[in-house]
Amino acid sequence: MSTTKRASESLEKASEAGSLGGDKGAELEKAPLDFETAGGEEGNVGLHEFDIAKQSGLRVTPEQNRRIARKIDIWILPMMCVAQGLSILDKTALNYGNLYGMKQALHLSGNQFSWFASVFYLGYLVGNYPDSWLLQHFPTGKVLAITTFIWGIIVMTTPACTNFGGTMANRFFLGLLEAIVTPGMTVLTSIWYAQSEVPFRSLIWYSFNGWSGIFGGFVAYGIGHIEHPGIALWKYIFLILGAISVTFAVVLWFFFPDSPVDARFFTPEEKILAVKRVAEAKLGVKNTQFKWYQIRHALIDPKTWLLFVASIAAQIPNGIISNFSTIIIKAMGFTTLQSTLLDAASSGVQIIGLLVAGYICMCFKNMRVITMAAGNITCIIAAACLTYLPSDQKWNRLVAFWFTQFQSIGFSLSLVMISNNVGGFTKKTFTTAVTFIGYCVGNVIGPHFLIDSEAPRYTTGTTAMFIGYVIKTTAHLALGLYMLWSNIKRDRQQGKVTSYEDQLKGEEAGMHDLTEFENPYHRYSSSLTRAIACTATTLTGFSQICTMRVISTHSLRLSTRAITHHLVFMDEFQRH
Repeated sequence: MSTTKRASESLEKASEAGSLGGDKGAELEKAPLDFETAGGEEGNVGLHEFDIAKQSGLRVTPEQNRRIARKIDIWILPMMCVAQGLSILDKTALNYGNLYGMKQALHLSGNQFSWFASVFYLGYLVGNYPDSWLLQHFPTGKVLAITTFIWGIIVMTTPACTNFGGTMANRFFLGLLEAIVTPGMTVLTSIWYAQSEVPFRSLIWYSFNGWSGIFGGFVAYGIGHIEHPGIALWKYIFLILGAISVTFAVVLWFFFPDSPVDARFFTPEEKILAVKRVAEAKLGVKNTQFKWYQIRHALIDPKTWLLFVASIAAQIPNGIISNFSTIIIKAMGFTTLQSTLLDAASSGVQIIGLLVAGYICMCFKNMRVITMAAGNITCIIAAACLTYLPSDQKWNRLVAFWFTQFQSIGFSLSLVMISNNVGGFTKKTFTTAVTFIGYCVGNVIGPHFLIDSEAPRYTTGTTAMFIGYVIKTTAHLALGLYMLWSNIKRDRQQGKVTSYEDQLKGEEAGMHDLTEFENPYHRYSSSLTRAIACTATTLTGFSQICTMRVISTHSLRLSTRAITHHLVFMDEFQRH
């Protein structure tokens, strides 16, 4: 019998031990876990350091915790931020190229330019899991460096494309390589940071979606002031951004370690402390072995499919905004140069929203779902205003467009759910891959809702954004309810995890690469589940304003009438 099959059977028995006890479950002992049969020690990164900590009775003090986190913040977090920012910047360079005549230079017609945005995500879809597999099996820094170097070259060769077919191939391979970044950062955050630190750090590196927008906006603005360009202005954008990525690849090669165990900036003692911090989440650090049974666990996990649906719904609006934001803003009545700066301002709104949301989730308990819901509801209202405010209120419509950037809060926190609540490294990477398949599907579909003939209002596009935000909010609430139900069920059947001995057993199970299904000592993050009641109250109140009839044009106009009256007053005040 293979090790994987033995693991699956042994761990299913462990899980079932707590599922048959009914009301007497709390009286039962948690089933002992045979790690040699279940997960083995093969490929478990950091297991040696964890064993040292366990045998010595080591507990991480608050001061040690802060010292380790500070070192990671100095050495690792900046590289994660830059990698995320450059991936977004190189992807959305198309947005700035379009502003400076790329579409006309390539003699495109109809919706061909929209296909440039879509084919990127087709490449992303193809490269999604293979890229994650590479991160699992090979040194992280080397894999990131090689992929970043190659995609930088691809960006720099974009100006050499002279027709639709060549540019399509260029964009496809760019997506294929960039698929390693955001899914990879999701997994890597849980490798380096303690569970309580993951939300804020995740939203810090994710906020570089916005920082990249500001940087790209100023680069595009500067290029627009070149008086006697030697080449077409749109080509400068790709050459400059591609060169930056190639340079950064060298930094990754020499300075990004595979895990805390390989970090040269840690002393031997700090490596043990760093592993122990991460192990406390009961999800392990990293395992380099691929395990088929964990794929099966992911496929039958409701969390996987709720995240998948939410991701599709979230990325339909993103596919519109990320590729056509400057075009939408320009259609409101602003000049080309004004559009680049105003688009940078929308990135500022995104950054502020992400950082505030991350700080709230780090400092206050029971706020994660409420924070996700607040971001999602803001987007619903903003999309409604963007759709139905009169065209002559360009500043008010612009503000509404800026607030759609709050969409990043819900999606980034859904990635935190994977980092904090999915055990088993193969399962975690696969769940991330499925989530980003939804990400790709939404971004492939999204750009096609922006119809040129509907300029300047693009009603189909803004309506699609509204519906996507509603579906995403529903899926996130269902995810929280499922995790709350799972925790209650486990506590009833197996008893609560209260003693340090149980905590240590859960950590050991995680370090042997058990999934959260197999680990009887694991509970989903309480900062998520205990907020469900407050979130349900929030959404119930909002549903009185935005019922199912809101989907129809007439009802949606009625639901936004009060908001519109306030914005009309603001517009009149500005005029006088």
